Amino acid sequence: MLDGKFCAEAWRAISHYVYAALQGGSIMHGWTNDETVMVTCCNDGVRPVIFKIQRLE
Repeated sequence: MLDGKFCAEAWRAISHYVYAALQGGSIMHGWTNDETVMVTCCNDGVRPVIFKIQRLE
């Protein structure tokens, strides 16, 4: 996956948000003032990684 340059578990944790953003969907409808931004994290409890995903117009 991605030539081994991105953790598969991390991609699994964020991919549905990325696909929603690619389709122009509201990522965080009603959660934030900016509906083009999503903050989420990988499910690795030992080495957590936080992702900020932003849809660019």
